Amino acid sequence: VDVRGRGRRAARGGPPGPAAHDRSRRTPFPNGQSYIEVVELTRSFLADVKRWYDDAVVLVVAHSANRWALDHLLGSGKSMEELIESPFNWQPGWTYGL
Repeated sequence: VDVRGRGRRAARGGPPGPAAHDRSRRTPFPNGQSYIEVVELTRSFLADVKRWYDDAVVLVVAHSANRWALDHLLGSGKSMEELIESPFNWQPGWTYGL
């Protein structure tokens, strides 16, 4: 485990391991947010997008936690825990509709 409390997967460039996810679900990463906070901020962001850009296509560039939050809120409906622990399948982009 490195000094930031992330597993070896994070040190190799992958997402943090399960222990880091369990800890950070409610506890923010240092100088960051918990996954629960990311979901709530993403929910607020989506409300703003709906209000300001209702008929537009919006490009969002973000971290994996935001992608999991979008998938949780708009896509699969899976829990954050399920999404975090799922294997990562890279693709050139993800499309969601409000």
